Amino acid sequence: MSSLNFYQHVHGLFNALLAPLYAGSVVEFMPKFSVRGIWQRWRESYPRKETKVDDAITVFTGVPTMYTRLIQGYEAMDPELQAISALAAGQLRLMMCGSSALPLPIMQQWEAITGHRLLERYGMTEFVMAISNPLRGVRKGGTVGKPLPGVQVKILAEDGSDDDKSGVGELCVKSPSLFKGYWKLPTVTEESFIDGGFFKTGDAVRVDEDGYYIILGRTNADIMKAGGYKLSALEIEAVLLEHPVISECCILGLPDRDYGEAVCAIVVPDAEVKRKMEEELKPALSLEELSTWAKEKLAPYKLPTRLLLWESLPRNAMGKVNKKDLQRKLAADVQ
Repeated sequence: MSSLNFYQHVHGLFNALLAPLYAGSVVEFMPKFSVRGIWQRWRESYPRKETKVDDAITVFTGVPTMYTRLIQGYEAMDPELQAISALAAGQLRLMMCGSSALPLPIMQQWEAITGHRLLERYGMTEFVMAISNPLRGVRKGGTVGKPLPGVQVKILAEDGSDDDKSGVGELCVKSPSLFKGYWKLPTVTEESFIDGGFFKTGDAVRVDEDGYYIILGRTNADIMKAGGYKLSALEIEAVLLEHPVISECCILGLPDRDYGEAVCAIVVPDAEVKRKMEEELKPALSLEELSTWAKEKLAPYKLPTRLLLWESLPRNAMGKVNKKDLQRKLAADVQ
C-alpha cells in the first residue's frame, strides 16, 4: 500500500504517516500540493482499467479544500482526460477527508466523479481520532460518523449541563488516547476538562436519528446568534455551495444593532461565470439573486443579509479559513 501525504499535524502525522508506516505501507511525499501532480500520479498508478503498477497509490487522504481544488482541476480537463483520470482515481482502495468539516456538495461531486464516498472522521491533537464513519458500512454525508471503540462522548448544553444525545451542544470526549494536559498551562488545562475527565473540544455538534454525529462548527467562530436564533455557519455554507455560481464560500456573523449578528456571506464566484458577467458589466451574483435562490433551501432567519464577492478566501497551510481573524477585521470595517 502506498499513500500520498502533504501536511504535518494530527491528521497528517497520525492518519497519513504513522498509521500507514505501522501497517507496513510506503508513504509517498510530494514537495507541495499540486492538483496536476496528484491527478497525474493516479493516472500513472492505474494506466488501464483493473491494472495498476507496482508502486501504485492505493490510499489518499486530504482536507476539504484539496478535494475542492481537485474537482476544479478535473473540470478544467478535456473530456478524454477526464475519463482517464476518473477511471484511475476510482481504482484507489480508500479516500479519506479530515481536519475540517467536509461540505456535502463536495462529497457528492467527488463521488460522482470517482465513485468514492469519502471516509470522513473527527479528531484533534489532544486525542487523535475519536469519531469516524465506517470503513465498511454506511458512510453518511454531512456527518463524521460514530464514536470509535473505547471512546466516550458527551454533549454539553449551553448552560453547562449534560444534554441528551439528541440535543445540540459542545462535544466532550474521553478516550484512551486523550492527553493529560497542556504543557506548563495548568489553568488552561483545568478549564478544558469537565467532571469525569471529559475534554471540551470547542466544537458544537448534534446527533442525527441514526446516531451519527454532525459537526456544526467551532463554538467561538461557526455558531452565530441572529435574532434570537442559534445558527451554524457550516450548515449555511453547505447549502450555498450548491449554487451554480459559487465556487467557495464562507459564512460569518457580523455585529448588527437590531439582530445581534447579521449573516454575512463571502463568496468566490466560479471563474467562468465571473468572466462572462464582467463582460456585461454586472456582478457575478447579487444579494437579491442569492436570497431568491436560497429561500427554498434555508429558513428565513438563516438567509445571508450581506454579500461580499472576493477573488479568493484567505486560508492557512491546512486550507482552513481563520474565521475569528476575518470576523474581527470585517467587524472593524462595519463599525
